[in-house]
Amino acid sequence: MYPKVRFRGFDEPWKNKKFLTFSSKITKNSTSDDIDFPRIEFENIVSGEGKLAQNRSKLNHIKSGIKFDKGDILFGKLRPYLKNWWLAEFPGVAVGDFWVIRAKDNRYFLYYLIQAPLFEKVSNYTTGTKMPRSDWNYVSNTFFKLPKIDEQEKIGRILDKVDSLLSLQQRKLELEKQIFYALKTHIFAKDLFFNGQKDMIKYKLKDVSNMYQPETITATQMSTNGYKVFGANGYIGHYYNFNHKDDAITICARGASTGAVNFVPGPVWITGNSMVVDIDSKLINQLYFYYYLTTLNLKKYITGGAQPQLTKEILKLSNFLCK
Repeated sequence: MYPKVRFRGFDEPWKNKKFLTFSSKITKNSTSDDIDFPRIEFENIVSGEGKLAQNRSKLNHIKSGIKFDKGDILFGKLRPYLKNWWLAEFPGVAVGDFWVIRAKDNRYFLYYLIQAPLFEKVSNYTTGTKMPRSDWNYVSNTFFKLPKIDEQEKIGRILDKVDSLLSLQQRKLELEKQIFYALKTHIFAKDLFFNGQKDMIKYKLKDVSNMYQPETITATQMSTNGYKVFGANGYIGHYYNFNHKDDAITICARGASTGAVNFVPGPVWITGNSMVVDIDSKLINQLYFYYYLTTLNLKKYITGGAQPQLTKEILKLSNFLCK
């Protein structure tokens, strides 16, 4: 048994090995001498990052915990945190329901093995009722198929490089989102102008647009192909026909996403869970108005309790600025 795609020069089958034969659980408690180590707790960890970020906000807390080293893997063993794992880039002390796992061979290979669907299935075997947690005895005695050490090294390294590249791209995306948001904010706050134009005209929404909620179709009327159907805040299926030939601006009118603004390319069927803002193109540019709406807090116009909603009667009286 081995993957179809392998590094050149490796052709031996992968062999079954118990988890405890290539990893170990660290149980050494911290001491008073470890006070200068960062203490890692659930509440100061950003989950889903993959790499453990250093947080010194709770350095002075005198709490017992498991001392870990750089390269150790922290795994949340409590039910809400079973899918959270971190590769330590610095030594510290884990406080709370963590496993601290140390690779006997290649830490990168083990780190990505823990993220595999098979390990998730194994770790989901829990004990306890009020606070279910993974059963180490079950996990440690489960067999996994592993290659030899030198192939583990290559696999672990290439996965780590790809993971690092994805992290860099994610940070770049977040930075560009911040730049985009800042640009929108300054433009619509009248801080930036083009060609020396500095005057903004104020309109009410009813003066430049026709707002309406289209006909809603049921789930049984939809199909697996045809024109896309746009619901409250996303595509929910297909339909044989469309009710909007051109691009449209919509505002979610019902549910948890009430107030969210979307630009929906046509042709498309838009349901009554979204309010269509059909603007007068002679007075305002559609894309300009879409981006302007995304800077507003439309949630302040929400009515209803258990079922939040937005009505055109409230929105059409709101003011906005147009260059």
